[in-house]
Amino acid sequence: MKEAPTPHKRKILLLAAAGLRASLLEQLGRYPEFAIFLAASAEEATRLLAAGGCDILLVDADIGEAFVHAARKDFHGPILVIGAAKAPATPEPSAEYIARPFRFARLLARLRAPARAERERAVAIGAYRYRPGAFELADAADRRVPLTEKEAEILTRLAAARGAVVTKDVLLREVWGYHPTVTTRTLETHVSRLRRKIETNATDGRLLLTEKNGYRLIVSPAR
Repeated sequence: MKEAPTPHKRKILLLAAAGLRASLLEQLGRYPEFAIFLAASAEEATRLLAAGGCDILLVDADIGEAFVHAARKDFHGPILVIGAAKAPATPEPSAEYIARPFRFARLLARLRAPARAERERAVAIGAYRYRPGAFELADAADRRVPLTEKEAEILTRLAAARGAVVTKDVLLREVWGYHPTVTTRTLETHVSRLRRKIETNATDGRLLLTEKNGYRLIVSPAR
């Protein structure tokens, strides 16, 4: 059974005031799937963006609204704007506004999501539809099954593998980061709870499969 390839390291250009910049750098630094480029001013962010290679812009609304407006002319990737109480009356096209206070887990899910068109593409997992990055499953009658933060992250990573095995080491690293208190047992417990939510018979799993060194999820395009 082939293993899932390691995802592309997503390059985030972070423009934020000192406090928010330090906080996000500390939290995002625990996830090796990201490469963070820091900017303390719109001018510095503009230079970094011009150098190319950025996948996502993460911008503090307090200092970066003008930068967002200028960047959209040439940058076509996701832009997340943090701190606005609500989106402005004339928001930038394709920019996503995140009100403060916000949960880091929600921000992380948005950063991990693919481009907007891909993000809307749900997959079918048995009787359920799942939109990668979401915190719930939905059945044909639109009944919802809530997911915890870690369950959603595990399911999103497994769905992205398109039926390939994702090893336990990869899941531990990408879902929890290099956290010394997290063990394989922690992962197995979360997978067991997730299996009970998506399987008709959790003791005879047909959707979330345990392989020799990891897990494999059976998905298909949602109708």
